[in-house]
Amino acid sequence: MTRDIFKVAPFLDTGRPVNARDLCEHWRVKPTLGYPYAQNIKGLPKTLVVSVTRDPATPHEGGISLAKTLGASLLTVEGEQHGVALTAGNACINNIVADYLIGLKIPTDGARCVL
Repeated sequence: MTRDIFKVAPFLDTGRPVNARDLCEHWRVKPTLGYPYAQNIKGLPKTLVVSVTRDPATPHEGGISLAKTLGASLLTVEGEQHGVALTAGNACINNIVADYLIGLKIPTDGARCVL
């Protein structure tokens, strides 16, 4: 995916190797989490994952996997952009995200919005 981005926007290419695992891997501080991340987290509150089906930066399959790993609720957004929570001007998305942020209200299984 990142290589595809560099093909259409070569000015974004830093020349460093592409590593889809974690953009923070080159941080100079030793990590405190092992890989894969976010497993067996005790006391994790109900969590909402918002994932866009054709997100150019974050594959939807990753959102599905994250929701499963966390035991979280997944809001699937049919669209083609990156970052839609409270930014897309979409009442369906915004209402679900606001309900979660304000009252930890989780949408029903299979919740979907369309951009």
